[in-house]
Amino acid sequence: MFFINSIYWLWIFIVPSGILCFIGYWIYAKDSSNIALSIILSIIGILSGIFFAEKVRKKHGLSNFFSRISATPDVNDSNILDKESEEEKRNL
Repeated sequence: MFFINSIYWLWIFIVPSGILCFIGYWIYAKDSSNIALSIILSIIGILSGIFFAEKVRKKHGLSNFFSRISATPDVNDSNILDKESEEEKRNL
């Protein structure tokens, strides 16, 4: 369970840190004199990634959070083939 929770934590961590680190790299690639701004954006991205991952872990739980995201209750009950076969049985 520790391994799975670690992967979930990393998934949440990677999104804000990856976005801000990419923006920092892009700014640095445009003009290399902006290295301070790039480093600040990277640090802010890493800290915000840690903050969001810990907030989700403490408030919802990582596996519960991802199971709620990936669940599709609106699709589970709408199997067209089963409904058609039930209607055919009723008509017979």
